[in-house]
Formats: sequence, structure tokens, C-alpha cells
Amino acid sequence: MYKKIFTAISLAFGIGMAVVGCGTDAKQPTPLAHHAKNPEQLDFDPSSVNWETDNGEGLKLHLDDTYLYMQFDHTKAGSAIHNIQFIIDIDNNTSTGNALENGADYIVENGYLYQSLDRDKWDWYEIGKVESAVSGLVDTVRVKLKKFENMQRTFGVSAQALDQNWKPVYYSPSAVDEMGNHLKTIYRP
Repeated sequence: MYKKIFTAISLAFGIGMAVVGCGTDAKQPTPLAHHAKNPEQLDFDPSSVNWETDNGEGLKLHLDDTYLYMQFDHTKAGSAIHNIQFIIDIDNNTSTGNALENGADYIVENGYLYQSLDRDKWDWYEIGKVESAVSGLVDTVRVKLKKFENMQRTFGVSAQALDQNWKPVYYSPSAVDEMGNHLKTIYRP
């Protein structure tokens, strides 16, 4: 198996509608905005996953032939977190996907997978539940690869922890570009 590498890149991967800086503005939830985090949904043990990369800011990824695994440790954000989002640019192309999220094609939000429907507005289609679990301040999800359209070998991921009012509290990666947009972590085989 090839070793996977993550690198932060300077392409902007904005987090939210008009969010700049480090989480001062609230963002919109996806249309249904589920808050269900049910450990019983999980039929794998996150501690047994061989996380091949850790970006050093709480975001870990693993890819096998069937699933994309994502884990977000948001301990640095504290315990006031009510919403978790994994933002995925599945083709690593900012000209496709949601422009408000700089090319995000999918969002996993609170255990549900959504696909961008409209490049120019916050419009997401619910694909369905993903396997998820919460242990303390660590959220883990597993998504079947067949749920993704146009998946490329190189793709971008970021994660964010939001409070009950959908105000971002913690980002991974935390680095921003000169415009204040958060960067994405690039996954390369």
C-alpha cells in the first residue's frame, strides 16, 4: 500500500459563507442540520484504524479500498461544541463544488453526508447517515467510497467544530491564506 501524505497548501479552502479569520461569524447549517451523534451506529473500532496521517491539529485520515475514515479531535475547542463538519473537496478542484466553501463537493455534518447542489449558494443534498461515533471530544466517521462522485486520488479535507449557534470555534487546519480563508489539507496517495 502506498504511504499517504498530507500537506497544507496555499489554495484557499474557506470555511463558511462569509467566514474570515478564526471563527467570528456564524455559518449556516446544511438544510436538515442533524445533531444526532450515536455511538451505536459505529461497527468498527476507531482505535484499531491504522491512521496513516495526522495533520498535527486533530484531523486524521485513512483510506482503504472501501472506506474513507476521518477523525477530528477538537479538544482545543473545549466542551461547548455542538456541531462537527468534515469538508471534502473530493476532486481537489476549487472550480467545481460549492464556491462558498472554495470547491467543497461534500460535507459530513454530525454523522450525515451531504453533496453540494449549487455552486453559487448554500444548497446541499442529504445523501444519508454515515457511520459515526463520539468519544469525549473526538468524532470519528467512516464513509463508503461509492457514495462519492468524481473522487480523485488527490483530494482536500478540512474539519471544524461549531457551537450551538453554528459559530466556528476551532478549525483543522488552522492556517489561513492572505484573504483569511482556511486552508485545506491535501490527501495524496
